Amino acid sequence: MAHCEQRRNAANLRFEGAAMDSIGELDAQQIARALGDPTRFAIYKHLAEAKEIRCGDICLDTPVRAPTVSHHLKVLSEAGLIESRREGQGVYYRAVPERLRVYLKYLRKVGQAEQSAQRSSSARLPPHGWL
Repeated sequence: MAHCEQRRNAANLRFEGAAMDSIGELDAQQIARALGDPTRFAIYKHLAEAKEIRCGDICLDTPVRAPTVSHHLKVLSEAGLIESRREGQGVYYRAVPERLRVYLKYLRKVGQAEQSAQRSSSARLPPHGWL
């Protein structure tokens, strides 16, 4: 538990950015890396399903050691996917649903651009059998 609090203080894990309507490619890559790890994904999912969880309880709910949980919380926080608050001796974490929503919006745009590119390239190809 102390590791979680030490990491939080050292890394300044609070996501201070205002709600954003869009993200850039670097932010999208950072979020993809953060959610790409199975343990981080499980921690994020657990936080997203709960309103808020105390750091020590996150450490108890995962099969990894407290320093590893702290590292995962740091990565998720740096990606803007979670935020923390201190209350007394405890540090509480919660998901930032707006950040995931904006990431999903970015992915939809990427998917739409890919579909448009495929349609326009197939429109330029001669019909099958002309070659």
